[in-house]
Amino acid sequence: MRRQLLVILAVLPLLLAAQVGDLQRSTPAAEGISTQAVINMMDSLMALPECDIHHVMVLRHGKVVAELHPSPFRAEDAHTLYSASKTFTALAVGCAIDDNLLRLTDRVMTFFPDKRTNRVSDNMADLTVRDLLMMASGMKPDWTMRNNSTDWVKDWLAKSVDDKPGTVFQYDSMCTFMLSAIVQRVTGQTMLEYLQKKLFAPMHITVADWETSPDGINTGGWGLRVQAETMAKLGLLLLNKGNWNGQQLVSADYVTEACSRLIDGGAKETVPPTDGNQGYGYQVWQSKWSGSYRADGAMGQYTVVVPQEALVVVILGMKLYGHEELACIWNQLMPGITSAPLQPEKKLQNRLDKLCATAKLSLPKGKSTSKKAKAYLGKQLQLPNNRFGLKWLAVDGSALQLALEDGTQEQWIMGCGRWQYNTMTGFPYYSINAIHRMQGFSHGFTAAAAYAWTSPMVLEIRVHYVDWISGMKFVIDFEKNEVTLCDTYPNSKPETIHFTVK
Repeated sequence: MRRQLLVILAVLPLLLAAQVGDLQRSTPAAEGISTQAVINMMDSLMALPECDIHHVMVLRHGKVVAELHPSPFRAEDAHTLYSASKTFTALAVGCAIDDNLLRLTDRVMTFFPDKRTNRVSDNMADLTVRDLLMMASGMKPDWTMRNNSTDWVKDWLAKSVDDKPGTVFQYDSMCTFMLSAIVQRVTGQTMLEYLQKKLFAPMHITVADWETSPDGINTGGWGLRVQAETMAKLGLLLLNKGNWNGQQLVSADYVTEACSRLIDGGAKETVPPTDGNQGYGYQVWQSKWSGSYRADGAMGQYTVVVPQEALVVVILGMKLYGHEELACIWNQLMPGITSAPLQPEKKLQNRLDKLCATAKLSLPKGKSTSKKAKAYLGKQLQLPNNRFGLKWLAVDGSALQLALEDGTQEQWIMGCGRWQYNTMTGFPYYSINAIHRMQGFSHGFTAAAAYAWTSPMVLEIRVHYVDWISGMKFVIDFEKNEVTLCDTYPNSKPETIHFTVK
């Protein structure tokens, strides 16, 4: 018995971490979706210009019918959600309401009597939890405040409220942060801790961390990092109105309201409609397909729910104009959905399986060595000031070493014609400049690196941070003593700088 107990205790951590593969798997045909339609959607997503697709999952009737994780990204890798984090914040508020810890009509100022710095205006006094959920605070968004403040709650509450709360939609991630701060006040826990108890444990979500403000409040409106399958679970929870395997985790009425059009969403209506002008609920966007809605984050982080078809689609990646990704669902996938199972499509299924198994992001093309550049290998290439904070870099065979201005260093092994995975000592490059950014994340991010000599004196290196979102590209011209640096964020401009050899 003692030996059996020891075995169980040894295996338990593995079981708790084995989140990927929780959901039942099926095939498109068995769930009434044309396999060709799924292939068309996957092909269209992978072919989008200026786009890196990292994860795609298609679910119908609660089952995963297709999933795509282009190399170097893998199913087990966590992914930052940007504003798709907001939907989890809304669910935390719903749980707190169910626990009788707060109400939609509660006034925001009543939670923070210690943060008042001036006379409270009538509009500020009237501001409610529901107003924050709908992005209708009455304030003009200030996207730089988090870059200059160490007490976001105090400084946000000191802002003027120009419009009557609840009447004008103005998208503002700080509204969602304030919801997180409220949840922390009423529960005595960070919102992540609260969600781990209320939702994540019963849903077996074991991989999750969340960025925090300078004073330790989960950012709420951005910064949650989870796996693609967690987003699939989110979609199913919303589809089933807060019910998970027979357990009502969040009130059905609250989830129904959250996923409804409650306010216009700030964009003018057009004919034909777009996904940006269908309205907004509680941190959930309405989509243009009748009855559909989505969690939505910058750079193309989506969980789309189409209730009348029992359909959930997850797309995570790097794309500036996400409407093109959503169009792949509406134009390629939806026409292939039927009301009954289809006959097995063996050849098409084999083709889909191969597509999903072999998908990869582009690798540098060229040779693995260069005799002409041998004299430069192992030498430090000293760099002037640059926006990436790189002090110097060095290449020695398949090893890349980076030194940053903050004193940290990275040393990664690169693959030629393949991705090589490396554990980072620091953090990936990030597009958000909030004070104490990355606080709340553990170290141990993973960099997948690949290289090739595109000519005898030019080395190209590509890096993807596979449990994040961004990446880097280095082009080193040893003949011109120049290195061109660029991150993978959309619209990022390459920076070419002259290096000196030490």
